[in-house]
Amino acid sequence: MSLPAPLDLADVLLKRYECLHALDNQLQAKPELVESLDIPRSTLDDIVRDLEHADLVEYQDGKWQLTLLGQYTLDHHTRYRDGLESLTEAAAIVEELPQETAVERRFLIDADVHVATGPVPDEVMQVFLNAVESATHVRGVTPVAMASYADSFYRCATAGSDSQLEFVLPLETFERLRVLHPDQADKAMADENTTLYHGDVPVAFSLWIGDGDHAGLIVYADQGVKGILINDTDDALAWANEQYNHIQENAKPIFYRGSTRRTPGYS
Repeated sequence: MSLPAPLDLADVLLKRYECLHALDNQLQAKPELVESLDIPRSTLDDIVRDLEHADLVEYQDGKWQLTLLGQYTLDHHTRYRDGLESLTEAAAIVEELPQETAVERRFLIDADVHVATGPVPDEVMQVFLNAVESATHVRGVTPVAMASYADSFYRCATAGSDSQLEFVLPLETFERLRVLHPDQADKAMADENTTLYHGDVPVAFSLWIGDGDHAGLIVYADQGVKGILINDTDDALAWANEQYNHIQENAKPIFYRGSTRRTPGYS
């Protein structure tokens, strides 16, 4: 049987998806399919005819089953549907971002989406704190800082004895945090496992990468946090590393490692 043209295959798949899904990992005779799909036998005959013509199903030993092409097509379509669901869920968060700092689609596909809702929207920040606490090496960038979470973030990111923290933020943001939390800021600057950088952070979201196995974004609203996205796919991590490396390579350490004397302007 000759393979169907891609557009013909897509058309059949769109119309006959439920039947393909019913046959996934389960061979069925026509009476079983009629019961599974709750459709008339005459309608099933048309569906099966279309699927067989497209080489998506085959008849063996009295039952219908997916062909190899049918299984691959169903798997691909399922991933596509899941990807659309990811984009739809993430849209409520990333639509808050300006166009010039938009998040690429590859970070949104298969992301875990946490929208700030309820009477305490900032409660979603616990998702972020749990993620960095579970990591040994945390890298990140942020254009702004939520002062009420600065100390909690530092404690969670450095909870382990071998934890490492690298973060880039604008100098004015660090200086403001140091005014509000002088003891915690000095502790971070003196910590040999923590490196703080100052530099331009040309994005409107906070980004972190934990152990190279997950990455996350915090998107801000006019008041507080809009939501958090976390993703551990290779594509998402590649995009996150590109963002971090681009910003970090032009940043400067806020202090010299091994020296108790800060340089003028923390440069």
